[in-house]
Amino acid sequence: MKKLTTFHPGALIALICSLYLLTSCAPVHKLKFVADGTDGAVKNDYFNDRSEKTIQPFDYLYIKIISLDEKTNSIFNERSYNIDTELLSYAVDARGDITVPFIGNINVKDLTINHAREKIEKSLQVYLNNISVMVRFVSNKVTLLGEVNRPGQHSFFDEKVTVFQAIGFAGGTSGFGDLSNVTLVREKDNVIKYYYLDLTKKNIASSEYYYLLPNDILIINPIKAKYRSLRDYALDITSTLLTSISATLSIILVVRELQ
Repeated sequence: MKKLTTFHPGALIALICSLYLLTSCAPVHKLKFVADGTDGAVKNDYFNDRSEKTIQPFDYLYIKIISLDEKTNSIFNERSYNIDTELLSYAVDARGDITVPFIGNINVKDLTINHAREKIEKSLQVYLNNISVMVRFVSNKVTLLGEVNRPGQHSFFDEKVTVFQAIGFAGGTSGFGDLSNVTLVREKDNVIKYYYLDLTKKNIASSEYYYLLPNDILIINPIKAKYRSLRDYALDITSTLLTSISATLSIILVVRELQ
């Protein structure tokens, strides 16, 4: 009788493990911030012109009008007793106007905070003497979506924040965030634009999109290994099934050898 070749089950198990590793490994270089230049080949100094943010429609401004007259203070600053920052603030409308009590509308669109302060002071000095005005942005928000630990809308009090600070607001990225493929959604003058950032490169620090603006949306897209857990489940079932088949075939072959 012709001798049958023994099929070793260990070979099949080794093959299954190899396939598992090939299909489940995440591309590590896409999971690291500013990962390039670790060998010293890429420069480490980048310049970014941090221009002042200008006031845009739907911004919120904290405006405090200080006067030697207590009645004037109470008229213009009574809203400061409200806890909600959006309610105690002056909202910039779609035209770029704010409405100041007894004064009317003042257009502050595209002005910096200092220029807006000067314009408001001049408007008030027509009616009031010896006043000083403070202006600040309040209730600034950015939205983080996708592969972050705390997706949603996050508030900040600076004029703008860096893309890394914004991701920090959301508790960092998950294990599946593709930092080489990040989408920035920005609206200006009723036009929505999409920009694509690579946060694995150090030169992001010199990008005009390094600083986020209020109401920006940042989307951390998933790497292909996002669905690894589903594959793991399928591979576990396949591995168990093939191991059982391998063990059965091995027993059959051993029995035939003994015949």
